[in-house]
Amino acid sequence: MPRLSADQWETIRAEREAGASFPELADKYGVSHQAIQKRAKAEGWGDGTDVAGAIRRKVAEKVAGVVAACNQKKKAEAIDAAAERGAEVVRRHQAEWEDHRARFGSVPADFEDGKLAKISAEMLRIRQEGERRAWGLDEAAGQPTIVIERSYGGGRAA
Repeated sequence: MPRLSADQWETIRAEREAGASFPELADKYGVSHQAIQKRAKAEGWGDGTDVAGAIRRKVAEKVAGVVAACNQKKKAEAIDAAAERGAEVVRRHQAEWEDHRARFGSVPADFEDGKLAKISAEMLRIRQEGERRAWGLDEAAGQPTIVIERSYGGGRAA
């Protein structure tokens, strides 16, 4: 039985998570289906029914540049680079809110300025929320990173 490389195992995992059966993969790669099942269980592979989850995982790996899972140094460098890009987004968002505060202060004195402050804050929130989703910054926590407390209505807005 051939010894498979880490890249081959990643390919097998991707194919399994995309719906291939253990026997199909065993025939294709020349290993026993039990060996594939054992590895799948040990590494927590998807069962082939959650294709969307497998695709999201692969997209995240490609976006982060994590292509060589067997090379831990390259993987760590890619993760660090992706984290730095995400941190830049967060720093820019913080600066945008500081600019908003500098422009309008904490409570605008004029009604028209108050309307403009509210509209621009809502626009900023919507744009940043979309950008954070696109960067995957708030997925892990399951909640937004920035929470806006309203002084009216008693609710919270993300």
